[in-house]
Amino acid sequence: MEYDLLFTLINDQKWKEIAAQGTFHPVSLDELGYIKCIDEKDLQKYINLDIHKDKDLILVVIDPLRVKDSIKTEKQDGFTIIKLFGELTLDAIIDKIDLKPSKKGDYTFSVKHYD
Repeated sequence: MEYDLLFTLINDQKWKEIAAQGTFHPVSLDELGYIKCIDEKDLQKYINLDIHKDKDLILVVIDPLRVKDSIKTEKQDGFTIIKLFGELTLDAIIDKIDLKPSKKGDYTFSVKHYD
């Protein structure tokens, strides 16, 4: 399966810590053994799970062409999860989008392609 972009969420307080390391090595890599990315079509639903409620998050956008380790996809809890095995160089991250919850505690986000 090929992807134009890969998306992962991190707590906004972790970004400075991660960036200071010189590589993208989020906590999920240690806890799960991979960087957990979400398929674009599942992104809005995933961001609004209760585990993310009322948190300031960063949506990290990754260029799949710059991923050096293996990428695997599987279904998990109704979501398509893209697993990146291994840390990333910071040049693989092409954008960071701050996500702030609305007054209701939910997030609105959409990805638009301009081909």
